[in-house]
Order: sequence, then structure tokens, then C-alpha cells
Amino acid sequence: MQEKKERINQSRNPLVGSNIRKLRKERNLKAVDVIAKLQLQGVPITTGTFSKVENGYNNPSVDLLIALTQIFKCDFNAFFER
Repeated sequence: MQEKKERINQSRNPLVGSNIRKLRKERNLKAVDVIAKLQLQGVPITTGTFSKVENGYNNPSVDLLIALTQIFKCDFNAFFER
């Protein structure tokens, strides 16, 4: 049985996804580079799922956001800034 992961709900406000995209672009990283780094950290994610997270169609897991703080070298709060 697969463990249920905590997720951040973006259905009404895709702020987190747009901040992920902004942080990625500020660091001159391509999505495929971020996905490869996530997979190396043990976060199972596909290109399609990552794209949906950035565009606000998928809700990112807390595990994904924690891994992204390490990749982007940012604070967790950076995903929630307006």
C-alpha cells in the first residue's frame, strides 16, 4: 500500500507552482535538470507531473518542496511569497 503524502492545494491559487517556475528560471535551470536532481534525491516525479505542478494543475507534495529548497538553495517560505 502506497503511503499518502501531504500535498499543498493549488486549486484556487497556483501561487506555489508559479513561484517554483520563477525560482527555477532565476537559477537558469531547465525543468529536466530540476527533475533529474529531484530523482537523484529519491523524489519520484515525471516531466509531465513537474510541468503540471508549475502550471498549478497538480498539487506538490511537501517532500517535493523540501527537495526543491535544497536544489534552489532557498527558504521553504519562498514558495508562498506573493
